Amino acid sequence: MSVRLLIQQCISAQLTLPTDEVLAIARGMIVFVCFNKEAEEEKVSKASQTVLKVKLSEMDGESKRKSIKETGGDILIIPQATLGGKLKGNSVQYHGNIAPDKGKGLYEQFCNELTSLLPDNKIHFGVYGARQVLSSQTNGPYSHCFDI
Repeated sequence: MSVRLLIQQCISAQLTLPTDEVLAIARGMIVFVCFNKEAEEEKVSKASQTVLKVKLSEMDGESKRKSIKETGGDILIIPQATLGGKLKGNSVQYHGNIAPDKGKGLYEQFCNELTSLLPDNKIHFGVYGARQVLSSQTNGPYSHCFDI
């Protein structure tokens, strides 16, 4: 794993940033992203493509799932370093995670690529390296973890 994605379908979600600004989305997906030490720009590009192409989204009245690009749903991106944790005894260690400065650069690349590939959709981005409060209403639970 160099990039780990955890994708959840949602009916709505909101993320409160450290500045108390609230980012809100309607039906769409929440994407948690984590980078490990081996993460490179090529893998980040592949991860952004995965977010747009994976067929997880439901459309009313249709049984076949579609990509978020096809449904026009909203996307909330949340950097989540804890996805890189490894259990050692009863403790969690994060030795495999990327250095904060390099991770921030890859996160910015990830966000910029999503914005350029899907300019008409509502995409909101959390703050890298900050504590944030998430509230969501899911239509599942449908959570999918992908290692890129």
